[in-house]
Amino acid sequence: MNASQSTLRRALHGLACTALLLTVFQACSGSETSTPTPPAGPASIEITGIALGNGFYDGSEASSVLACDKKIGVNVQLTNWTLLGPGRCSGALQCGQLRVTLIEKSSVDGQAEMETDVLQIIAAGNGVSLDGNAATPPVHGGKYAVRAELIDDAGHPYIELDGGNGTARQDFKITEGECPASGGAGGSHAGGTAGVGGSAGIAGVGGSAGIAGVGGTAGGSGTAGSAGIGGTAGVGETAGAAGVSGTPGLGGSAGLGGSAGVGGSETAGTAGTTAGTAGGN
Repeated sequence: MNASQSTLRRALHGLACTALLLTVFQACSGSETSTPTPPAGPASIEITGIALGNGFYDGSEASSVLACDKKIGVNVQLTNWTLLGPGRCSGALQCGQLRVTLIEKSSVDGQAEMETDVLQIIAAGNGVSLDGNAATPPVHGGKYAVRAELIDDAGHPYIELDGGNGTARQDFKITEGECPASGGAGGSHAGGTAGVGGSAGIAGVGGSAGIAGVGGTAGGSGTAGSAGIGGTAGVGETAGAAGVSGTPGLGGSAGLGGSAGVGGSETAGTAGTTAGTAGGN
């Protein structure tokens, strides 16, 4: 072997060693997490049900009645999309949350129908509950729609690929049902205040004494009115008998004061002592 062949052989051996070292370096330094695993296919979303209080909405009158708490349930089905809370996807492809929007549809004086976003939330689950009381304005009878969108951690909508879709929508109608009043069935007003009894006539004078005021009638299941204050007794005379208590019932009326005695011999009767017992609650 001459000198030139020996030099060429050493050069080839050096190149082989260098290639081997590069292969080992790449194998050791490569990271499996640096390249996100591609998803199995395009992502898609579908709204599978909307619940207003009587099962899933199917267009019937019964299914359109809104529950008294005004909660609207929305169920979705996802394909090739991972639902995680904000900031938890760590760069994974087709990963993020749902943006769910409640839309009110309305028209004025026969004009074209307008759509207004009245409520929007971010969710990380296949079942979402919308609080109709938090909408602006709160939900009421009328036409509505729900739109559900796939968004990534940065809030960007999913870019639709072949065969995929990032938005779903369903229209529905709301009918308001009969709900109990917020204050309960009982009345809230108290009975009227009783009048003040008239002063008794002076003994020896023929004038009749004033009659004690009548207690005000109570509101429905409210507190009965207080009885009237009796007339003042005459000098040196005994007061007449007390009036009869009010009759029980729906907020009974207070008892009447006793009638005044005969002028000159008796004084005004004392007012009824007990207000009628309120009926109901």
